Amino acid sequence: MKPSVVCPKCGSADFDLSAYESMIVLTRDLALFTLRCTHCDARVSSLCSIPPELREEVQFAAIEIGAGMGYDL
Repeated sequence: MKPSVVCPKCGSADFDLSAYESMIVLTRDLALFTLRCTHCDARVSSLCSIPPELREEVQFAAIEIGAGMGYDL
């Protein structure tokens, strides 16, 4: 299921979380994503579940910086 992120400027919902500009990981499954709208170039932030295709990347980054995130270090 695709996350429901909607651009407040143009109403587009055509977002791919793996194309994020920045991601602030809050928990092992939740992050604040900043994305660019492909239709109007607005910057959009949304609190979303981390999609399965990004979880390994998040886990690796947490281990690299010693953040823990509930992963076995």
